[in-house]
Amino acid sequence: MKKAGYMLLICVLIGLAFAFGVFFAGKKDQKPVEIQKKSLELNAFKIKPQDITVSQKYIGYVTPIHEAVVQPFISGFIEKIYVKGGEIVQKGDVLVVLKQDEYQAALKSAYADVLKAEAEYQNKQSYFKRIQKADKAVSAAELENAEAAYLSAAAAFEQAKAGYELAKVNYDYTLIRAPITGVVGDVSLTEGNYVSPATPALLTIVQYSPIRVVFSVSDNEYLSELKKDTPFADEKIRLELPNGEMFKNTGSFQYTGNTLDKQTNSMPIYADFKNIGKILTPNTYVTVWLEKNIKNAISLSKDNVVLEDKGNFVYVIREEAVHKVPVEILSASGNQFILKNTFENKDEIITDQVLPSYLTEKVSAKTGA
Repeated sequence: MKKAGYMLLICVLIGLAFAFGVFFAGKKDQKPVEIQKKSLELNAFKIKPQDITVSQKYIGYVTPIHEAVVQPFISGFIEKIYVKGGEIVQKGDVLVVLKQDEYQAALKSAYADVLKAEAEYQNKQSYFKRIQKADKAVSAAELENAEAAYLSAAAAFEQAKAGYELAKVNYDYTLIRAPITGVVGDVSLTEGNYVSPATPALLTIVQYSPIRVVFSVSDNEYLSELKKDTPFADEKIRLELPNGEMFKNTGSFQYTGNTLDKQTNSMPIYADFKNIGKILTPNTYVTVWLEKNIKNAISLSKDNVVLEDKGNFVYVIREEAVHKVPVEILSASGNQFILKNTFENKDEIITDQVLPSYLTEKVSAKTGA
Protein backbone atom coordinates (compact mmCIF):
# COMPACT_ATOMS: atom_id res chain seq x y z
CA MET A 1 0.00 0.00 0.00
CA LYS A 2 2.81 2.34 0.87
CA LYS A 3 4.55 1.52 -2.44
CA ALA A 4 1.41 2.43 -4.40
CA GLY A 5 1.36 5.89 -2.73
CA TYR A 6 4.92 6.61 -3.80
CA MET A 7 4.10 5.67 -7.37
CA LEU A 8 1.14 8.07 -7.39
CA LEU A 9 3.27 10.94 -6.08
CA ILE A 10 5.91 10.33 -8.77
CA CYS A 11 3.25 10.36 -11.49
CA VAL A 12 1.87 13.69 -10.19
CA LEU A 13 5.36 15.24 -10.16
CA ILE A 14 6.08 14.03 -13.69
CA GLY A 15 2.76 15.52 -14.86
CA LEU A 16 3.53 18.90 -13.27
CA ALA A 17 7.02 18.93 -14.81
CA PHE A 18 5.56 18.23 -18.23
CA ALA A 19 2.97 21.01 -17.82
CA PHE A 20 5.62 23.52 -16.79
CA GLY A 21 7.78 22.49 -19.73
CA VAL A 22 4.96 23.03 -22.18
CA PHE A 23 4.12 26.44 -20.60
CA PHE A 24 7.67 27.78 -20.76
CA ALA A 25 8.19 26.40 -24.25
CA GLY A 26 5.19 28.47 -25.42
CA LYS A 27 6.60 31.58 -23.73
CA LYS A 28 9.94 31.07 -25.48
CA ASP A 29 8.35 31.10 -28.97
CA GLN A 30 6.22 34.24 -28.23
CA LYS A 31 7.78 37.65 -29.37
CA PRO A 32 8.01 40.53 -26.85
CA VAL A 33 5.25 43.17 -27.15
CA GLU A 34 6.49 46.60 -28.29
CA ILE A 35 4.81 49.67 -26.75
CA GLN A 36 4.15 52.22 -29.55
CA LYS A 37 4.65 55.81 -28.40
CA LYS A 38 2.04 58.19 -29.83
CA SER A 39 3.45 61.24 -31.76
CA LEU A 40 2.79 64.77 -30.50
CA GLU A 41 0.14 66.59 -32.59
CA LEU A 42 0.54 70.32 -33.21
CA ASN A 43 -1.52 72.86 -35.12
CA ALA A 44 0.30 73.59 -38.38
CA PHE A 45 -0.47 74.47 -41.97
CA LYS A 46 1.18 73.69 -45.28
CA ILE A 47 3.16 76.45 -46.95
CA LYS A 48 1.47 78.11 -49.93
CA PRO A 49 3.83 80.57 -51.65
CA GLN A 50 2.16 83.26 -53.73
CA ASP A 51 2.68 86.67 -55.32
CA ILE A 52 1.70 89.29 -52.74
CA THR A 53 1.05 93.01 -53.29
CA VAL A 54 2.05 95.07 -50.27
CA SER A 55 0.97 98.70 -49.84
CA GLN A 56 2.43 101.31 -47.53
CA LYS A 57 0.88 104.76 -47.17
CA TYR A 58 2.46 108.12 -46.41
CA ILE A 59 1.35 111.73 -46.25
CA GLY A 60 2.69 113.90 -49.06
CA TYR A 61 2.17 117.36 -50.48
CA VAL A 62 2.08 118.70 -54.02
CA THR A 63 4.61 121.30 -55.12
CA PRO A 64 5.48 122.72 -58.56
CA ILE A 65 8.72 121.67 -60.21
CA HIS A 66 9.11 125.17 -61.68
CA GLU A 67 7.55 128.42 -60.49
CA ALA A 68 8.50 131.78 -61.99
CA VAL A 69 7.96 135.30 -60.69
CA VAL A 70 7.62 137.72 -63.61
CA GLN A 71 9.40 141.00 -62.93
CA PRO A 72 10.35 143.83 -65.34
CA PHE A 73 14.07 144.35 -66.01
CA ILE A 74 13.58 148.02 -66.97
CA SER A 75 11.32 150.86 -65.92
CA GLY A 76 8.39 152.03 -68.00
CA PHE A 77 4.68 152.42 -68.46
CA ILE A 78 2.51 149.41 -69.32
CA GLU A 79 1.21 149.76 -72.86
CA LYS A 80 -0.45 146.36 -73.49
CA ILE A 81 -1.49 143.35 -71.39
CA TYR A 82 -1.89 140.10 -73.32
CA VAL A 83 -2.65 137.63 -70.52
CA LYS A 84 -5.34 136.91 -67.96
CA GLY A 85 -5.26 135.04 -64.68
CA GLY A 86 -5.64 131.26 -65.00
CA GLU A 87 -4.46 131.10 -68.61
CA ILE A 88 -1.92 128.55 -69.79
CA VAL A 89 1.06 130.22 -71.46
CA GLN A 90 4.01 128.79 -73.33
CA LYS A 91 7.62 129.72 -72.70
CA GLY A 92 8.43 132.83 -74.77
CA ASP A 93 4.85 134.11 -75.08
CA VAL A 94 4.53 137.93 -74.77
CA LEU A 95 2.63 138.74 -71.58
CA VAL A 96 3.03 142.50 -71.17
CA VAL A 97 4.40 145.29 -73.39
CA LEU A 98 5.98 148.44 -71.91
CA LYS A 99 5.89 151.76 -73.73
CA GLN A 100 8.65 151.47 -76.34
CA ASP A 101 9.18 155.00 -77.68
CA GLU A 102 12.09 155.95 -75.43
CA TYR A 103 13.86 152.62 -75.85
CA GLN A 104 13.25 152.55 -79.58
CA ALA A 105 14.79 156.02 -79.93
CA ALA A 106 17.80 154.93 -77.86
CA LEU A 107 18.19 151.90 -80.13
CA LYS A 108 18.16 154.03 -83.26
CA SER A 109 20.66 156.47 -81.76
CA ALA A 110 22.95 153.59 -80.81
CA TYR A 111 22.71 152.25 -84.34
CA ALA A 112 23.72 155.63 -85.74
CA ASP A 113 26.70 155.69 -83.41
CA VAL A 114 27.72 152.30 -84.78
CA LEU A 115 27.58 153.55 -88.38
CA LYS A 116 29.60 156.65 -87.47
CA ALA A 117 32.23 154.67 -85.55
CA GLU A 118 32.46 152.13 -88.37
CA ALA A 119 33.12 154.84 -90.95
CA GLU A 120 35.82 156.43 -88.78
CA TYR A 121 37.36 153.01 -88.20
CA GLN A 122 37.52 152.18 -91.90
CA ASN A 123 39.02 155.62 -92.67
CA LYS A 124 41.76 155.30 -90.07
CA GLN A 125 42.42 151.71 -91.10
CA SER A 126 42.87 152.68 -94.78
CA TYR A 127 45.21 155.54 -93.95
CA PHE A 128 47.33 153.38 -91.67
CA LYS A 129 47.68 150.71 -94.36
CA ARG A 130 48.72 153.32 -96.98
CA ILE A 131 51.54 154.83 -94.94
CA GLN A 132 52.71 151.35 -93.96
CA LYS A 133 53.38 150.70 -97.64
CA ALA A 134 55.20 154.02 -98.01
CA ASP A 135 57.70 153.03 -95.34
CA LYS A 136 60.59 155.28 -96.48
CA ALA A 137 58.43 158.25 -97.44
CA VAL A 138 56.99 158.90 -93.95
CA SER A 139 58.58 159.54 -90.62
CA ALA A 140 58.42 157.12 -87.73
CA ALA A 141 56.37 159.60 -85.72
CA GLU A 142 53.77 159.92 -88.47
CA LEU A 143 53.52 156.11 -88.72
CA GLU A 144 53.06 155.80 -84.97
CA ASN A 145 50.37 158.50 -84.94
CA ALA A 146 48.51 156.76 -87.79
CA GLU A 147 48.65 153.45 -85.93
CA ALA A 148 47.37 155.03 -82.71
CA ALA A 149 44.49 156.71 -84.57
CA TYR A 150 43.60 153.38 -86.21
CA LEU A 151 43.56 151.48 -82.88
CA SER A 152 41.54 154.24 -81.23
CA ALA A 153 38.97 154.10 -84.04
CA ALA A 154 38.79 150.32 -83.71
CA ALA A 155 38.10 150.64 -79.97
CA ALA A 156 35.45 153.28 -80.57
CA PHE A 157 33.80 151.02 -83.13
CA GLU A 158 33.66 148.13 -80.66
CA GLN A 159 32.29 150.44 -77.97
CA ALA A 160 29.58 151.67 -80.33
CA LYS A 161 28.57 148.08 -81.15
CA ALA A 162 28.39 147.27 -77.42
CA GLY A 163 26.22 150.35 -76.88
CA TYR A 164 23.91 149.17 -79.64
CA GLU A 165 23.64 145.68 -78.09
CA LEU A 166 22.76 147.22 -74.73
CA ALA A 167 20.12 149.44 -76.33
CA LYS A 168 18.69 146.43 -78.13
CA VAL A 169 18.56 144.43 -74.90
CA ASN A 170 16.70 147.26 -73.18
CA TYR A 171 14.34 147.57 -76.13
CA ASP A 172 13.68 143.81 -76.07
CA TYR A 173 12.93 144.08 -72.35
CA THR A 174 9.88 146.18 -73.24
CA LEU A 175 8.38 142.85 -74.32
CA ILE A 176 7.89 140.91 -71.07
CA ARG A 177 7.77 137.21 -71.99
CA ALA A 178 6.84 134.01 -70.15
CA PRO A 179 10.05 132.44 -68.76
CA ILE A 180 8.41 128.98 -68.44
CA THR A 181 5.37 127.09 -69.67
CA GLY A 182 2.63 127.02 -67.05
CA VAL A 183 -0.50 128.52 -65.57
CA VAL A 184 -0.68 132.25 -64.84
CA GLY A 185 -1.78 133.37 -61.40
CA ASP A 186 -3.65 136.53 -60.53
CA VAL A 187 -3.14 139.42 -62.97
CA SER A 188 -4.06 142.74 -61.36
CA LEU A 189 -2.29 145.02 -63.84
CA THR A 190 -3.67 148.09 -65.58
CA GLU A 191 -2.49 149.64 -68.81
CA GLY A 192 -0.70 152.88 -68.01
CA ASN A 193 0.75 151.67 -64.71
CA TYR A 194 4.38 152.54 -64.14
CA VAL A 195 6.53 149.55 -63.24
CA SER A 196 10.20 148.99 -62.51
CA PRO A 197 12.48 146.27 -61.13
CA ALA A 198 11.79 147.71 -57.65
CA THR A 199 7.99 147.37 -57.84
CA PRO A 200 6.14 144.16 -56.77
CA ALA A 201 6.06 141.25 -59.19
CA LEU A 202 3.73 141.63 -62.15
CA LEU A 203 2.48 138.02 -61.96
CA THR A 204 3.54 134.43 -61.28
CA ILE A 205 3.56 131.34 -63.48
CA VAL A 206 3.41 127.80 -62.11
CA GLN A 207 4.26 124.66 -64.09
CA TYR A 208 1.44 122.16 -63.62
CA SER A 209 2.63 119.19 -65.64
CA PRO A 210 4.71 117.40 -64.70
CA ILE A 211 4.22 118.26 -61.04
CA ARG A 212 6.06 117.03 -57.96
CA VAL A 213 4.92 115.26 -54.79
CA VAL A 214 7.11 115.16 -51.69
CA PHE A 215 6.70 112.54 -48.94
CA SER A 216 8.97 111.08 -46.26
CA VAL A 217 10.01 107.53 -45.37
CA SER A 218 11.66 106.27 -42.19
CA ASP A 219 15.43 106.00 -41.93
CA ASN A 220 15.17 102.17 -41.99
CA GLU A 221 13.10 102.25 -45.18
CA TYR A 222 15.52 104.71 -46.73
CA LEU A 223 18.50 102.47 -45.96
CA SER A 224 16.68 99.47 -47.43
CA GLU A 225 16.07 101.36 -50.68
CA LEU A 226 19.74 102.32 -50.91
CA LYS A 227 20.60 98.64 -51.30
CA LYS A 228 18.89 98.64 -54.70
CA ASP A 229 20.52 99.83 -57.92
CA THR A 230 17.69 102.37 -58.26
CA PRO A 231 15.63 103.29 -55.17
CA PHE A 232 11.88 102.55 -55.45
CA ALA A 233 12.44 100.79 -58.79
CA ASP A 234 10.14 97.90 -57.85
CA GLU A 235 7.36 100.00 -56.31
CA LYS A 236 4.43 101.78 -57.92
CA ILE A 237 3.99 105.28 -56.54
CA ARG A 238 0.28 106.10 -56.49
CA LEU A 239 -1.76 108.96 -55.06
CA GLU A 240 -5.05 109.11 -53.22
CA LEU A 241 -6.71 112.52 -53.65
CA PRO A 242 -8.35 114.40 -50.77
CA ASN A 243 -11.79 113.23 -51.97
CA GLY A 244 -10.73 109.58 -51.71
CA GLU A 245 -10.32 108.99 -55.44
CA MET A 246 -7.14 107.45 -56.81
CA PHE A 247 -5.12 109.62 -59.21
CA LYS A 248 -4.89 107.73 -62.51
CA ASN A 249 -1.19 108.35 -63.25
CA THR A 250 1.61 106.66 -61.34
CA GLY A 251 4.65 108.68 -60.31
CA SER A 252 8.30 108.34 -61.16
CA PHE A 253 10.97 108.55 -58.47
CA GLN A 254 13.35 111.49 -58.97
CA TYR A 255 15.67 111.77 -55.99
CA THR A 256 15.90 111.73 -52.19
CA GLY A 257 16.75 114.58 -49.86
CA ASN A 258 20.32 115.16 -48.75
CA THR A 259 19.69 115.37 -45.00
CA LEU A 260 17.68 113.33 -42.51
CA ASP A 261 15.06 115.11 -40.41
CA LYS A 262 16.39 114.83 -36.84
CA GLN A 263 12.96 115.15 -35.23
CA THR A 264 11.23 112.43 -37.23
CA ASN A 265 14.20 110.31 -38.41
CA SER A 266 12.77 110.49 -41.91
CA MET A 267 14.08 111.24 -45.39
CA PRO A 268 12.12 113.27 -47.99
CA ILE A 269 11.39 111.53 -51.29
CA TYR A 270 10.61 113.42 -54.51
CA ALA A 271 8.40 111.90 -57.25
CA ASP A 272 6.97 113.50 -60.41
CA PHE A 273 3.54 112.95 -61.96
CA LYS A 274 1.96 113.86 -65.28
CA ASN A 275 -0.83 116.25 -64.35
CA ILE A 276 -3.01 116.66 -67.42
CA GLY A 277 -6.16 118.54 -66.45
CA LYS A 278 -4.53 120.27 -63.46
CA ILE A 279 -6.04 117.78 -60.99
CA LEU A 280 -3.02 118.03 -58.69
CA THR A 281 -2.79 121.55 -57.28
CA PRO A 282 0.30 122.95 -55.54
CA ASN A 283 0.19 122.88 -51.73
CA THR A 284 -2.47 120.12 -51.68
CA TYR A 285 -1.95 117.27 -49.20
CA VAL A 286 -2.36 113.78 -50.67
CA THR A 287 -1.96 110.19 -49.52
CA VAL A 288 0.98 108.46 -51.18
CA TRP A 289 0.74 104.70 -51.65
CA LEU A 290 3.85 102.63 -52.36
CA GLU A 291 2.72 99.35 -53.91
CA LYS A 292 5.22 96.49 -54.20
CA ASN A 293 4.55 93.09 -55.78
CA ILE A 294 6.58 90.41 -54.01
CA LYS A 295 6.86 87.14 -55.91
CA ASN A 296 7.03 83.67 -54.29
CA ALA A 297 6.40 84.98 -50.76
CA ILE A 298 4.73 83.72 -47.59
CA SER A 299 2.22 85.78 -45.59
CA LEU A 300 2.35 84.82 -41.91
CA SER A 301 0.86 86.23 -38.73
CA LYS A 302 3.37 88.19 -36.68
CA ASP A 303 2.44 85.97 -33.71
CA ASN A 304 4.06 82.99 -35.44
CA VAL A 305 7.40 84.68 -36.08
CA VAL A 306 10.01 84.59 -33.32
CA LEU A 307 12.05 87.80 -33.22
CA GLU A 308 15.45 87.40 -31.57
CA ASP A 309 18.69 89.38 -31.42
CA LYS A 310 20.40 86.72 -33.52
CA GLY A 311 17.70 86.76 -36.18
CA ASN A 312 14.09 85.91 -36.94
CA PHE A 313 12.71 82.37 -36.93
CA VAL A 314 9.62 80.22 -37.36
CA TYR A 315 8.99 76.65 -36.19
CA VAL A 316 8.11 74.05 -38.80
CA ILE A 317 7.30 70.35 -38.90
CA ARG A 318 9.85 68.68 -41.14
CA GLU A 319 10.24 64.88 -41.31
CA GLU A 320 8.12 64.38 -38.16
CA ALA A 321 10.32 66.70 -36.11
CA VAL A 322 10.20 70.33 -34.98
CA HIS A 323 12.78 72.56 -36.67
CA LYS A 324 13.65 76.17 -35.88
CA VAL A 325 14.08 77.77 -39.31
CA PRO A 326 15.57 81.26 -39.91
CA VAL A 327 13.45 83.57 -42.09
CA GLU A 328 13.92 86.85 -43.95
CA ILE A 329 11.17 89.43 -43.41
CA LEU A 330 10.59 91.30 -46.68
CA SER A 331 7.79 93.57 -45.53
CA ALA A 332 5.00 94.02 -43.01
CA SER A 333 1.32 94.64 -43.66
CA GLY A 334 -1.04 95.06 -40.73
CA ASN A 335 -0.57 92.09 -38.41
CA GLN A 336 1.16 90.04 -41.12
CA PHE A 337 4.82 89.57 -42.00
CA ILE A 338 5.72 88.90 -45.63
CA LEU A 339 8.51 86.32 -45.66
CA LYS A 340 10.89 85.24 -48.39
CA ASN A 341 10.11 81.66 -49.36
CA THR A 342 13.17 79.70 -48.24
CA PHE A 343 11.19 76.68 -46.98
CA GLU A 344 11.16 73.09 -48.19
CA ASN A 345 8.10 71.87 -50.10
CA LYS A 346 6.77 69.60 -47.35
CA ASP A 347 7.37 72.02 -44.47
CA GLU A 348 4.38 72.85 -42.30
CA ILE A 349 4.47 76.04 -40.21
CA ILE A 350 3.51 75.49 -36.58
CA THR A 351 0.97 77.93 -35.18
CA ASP A 352 1.02 76.55 -31.60
CA GLN A 353 3.42 77.73 -28.92
CA VAL A 354 6.51 75.53 -29.15
CA LEU A 355 8.13 74.36 -25.92
CA PRO A 356 11.84 73.41 -25.80
CA SER A 357 10.92 69.77 -25.12
CA TYR A 358 9.08 69.58 -28.47
CA LEU A 359 12.42 69.73 -30.28
CA THR A 360 13.14 66.14 -29.24
CA GLU A 361 9.64 64.79 -29.77
CA LYS A 362 8.16 63.00 -32.74
CA VAL A 363 5.44 65.33 -34.02
CA SER A 364 2.73 65.50 -36.63
CA ALA A 365 0.22 68.09 -37.78
CA LYS A 366 -3.32 67.83 -36.41
CA THR A 367 -5.85 66.62 -38.91
CA GLY A 368 -7.66 69.56 -40.48
CA ALA A 369 -5.05 72.08 -39.30
